[in-house]
Amino acid sequence: MSFFLFARNVMGDIPVLVNIRSGALVLIGTIVGGCLAFPVHTLRGFFSSLVDSLKPKPKTVEDLICQITALARLQRVAGLNEMNMKINAVQNPVLRRGFHMILDNYDPGRVEMMLGKEINLYLDQLQAQLNVVNRLARLAPVFGFVGTIIGLINVLNHIGSSAQIGQGMATALLTTFYGLLFANFLFLPIAGKFAEYIRREALMLNVIFDGVVAACGQRPPLEIAHSLKSYAEVDFSAPTPMPPRKGQRWNLWGGSVKQQEPAR
Repeated sequence: MSFFLFARNVMGDIPVLVNIRSGALVLIGTIVGGCLAFPVHTLRGFFSSLVDSLKPKPKTVEDLICQITALARLQRVAGLNEMNMKINAVQNPVLRRGFHMILDNYDPGRVEMMLGKEINLYLDQLQAQLNVVNRLARLAPVFGFVGTIIGLINVLNHIGSSAQIGQGMATALLTTFYGLLFANFLFLPIAGKFAEYIRREALMLNVIFDGVVAACGQRPPLEIAHSLKSYAEVDFSAPTPMPPRKGQRWNLWGGSVKQQEPAR
């Protein structure tokens, strides 16, 4: 809508740009083509994650660090029943499962392996969901060009009427216009928003992974808090990589890297 208002102010009144049938052809064709390329569970997860990415995030890295520190402190002083109640009240499922493993006396190596596997699977799912909107952004210009070809065929069928040729050519070119418009002003911005959502999820999961592994190793709560403070300094608006730290780390797309521990 903002684009049409801007175009009207620059180029004058151009009602010919508004064509419901051309827009519907491109949009419906793009969505149907994209849905046919992915399984149902990926599409369902994409729409669910997209809604989550558009919601404001009340939880910050500092809040997550405070929650991990509080659970690590309770682990030392609270009883089994009280600790189990506190863990069940945790909203983040990865953090909840991590401390449940600690409560079940899993050794640190097993906690690191199982938690790392779960994080990798989750980020792989998010990457597959990001591929959905990237595919839509690629398909929109294609269906716009297909609509243009259909319009040109219709023009050639009425080549005897000069009035219909002009109107038919304008309608045919509109589908290409709508394809480029949907790709660059709808699907690509959604893809950027979703990629930032994945980056934030990867950062939060790294905080959880470090905190749970440290708590499983019986490290003091204050030491855990100080070791996680570097994550709170990461700027969410800048696509800079996370600083190298020992242990296992995840990039944006779920790949893990095992780093060697420095010599002491």
